[in-house]
Amino acid sequence: MRSTFIAALALSGLTSCASMTAPVIGTESTNAVCIEVGHALPTRSRSDTEQTRSEITTLYARFAAACPQHKHLIPK
Repeated sequence: MRSTFIAALALSGLTSCASMTAPVIGTESTNAVCIEVGHALPTRSRSDTEQTRSEITTLYARFAAACPQHKHLIPK
């Protein structure tokens, strides 16, 4: 759960920064953050609650929006 929170927090920062200024896609720091967050994305489990499934779906969507070049890191 902690990694979910950290990933959500990082993505919130990325998406809020992108809305305040023109996004800089492809910079080293952006790529590094996207890769780090992408590797920390939670995987789904049969024991997930409806709320957890909803939160993970939202997190995946935010990650895809913030890091479109790294969508391949979203767990299947």
